Amino acid sequence: MSPSEDDSPFATACRATNRSEFIHALDRLRTSRRLSYRQVSLNAGDLALAKSSAHAMCTYRLPKQEDPLRAFLTGCGEPPATHDGWVEQWRRVTASRANRRPHPAAQLVQSSARGSSPPE
Repeated sequence: MSPSEDDSPFATACRATNRSEFIHALDRLRTSRRLSYRQVSLNAGDLALAKSSAHAMCTYRLPKQEDPLRAFLTGCGEPPATHDGWVEQWRRVTASRANRRPHPAAQLVQSSARGSSPPE
């Protein structure tokens, strides 16, 4: 099977080109292990991952630091030897210029430059 045909959660993470695709890979990891967010949180043990943080990582928000990602991976039962590969892919995706959101003040400046007024 070629890497492009590999449908594993990690292969999905490796192919991710944006945050949404990486988030999808994290959720695929969790669902492939048939874990609830609560179970992921409990399985993280001393790494302390809130159930709400596990949910956020699988639905709409990547962690800003690698420790919560490592806690999530531990909670999903990923062997520690695989964590560095996941973290490397997370860094690649979060560093991509396409994934950077402009600061809210920059959005106001851009909308003012176009002649529109900010929403009230």
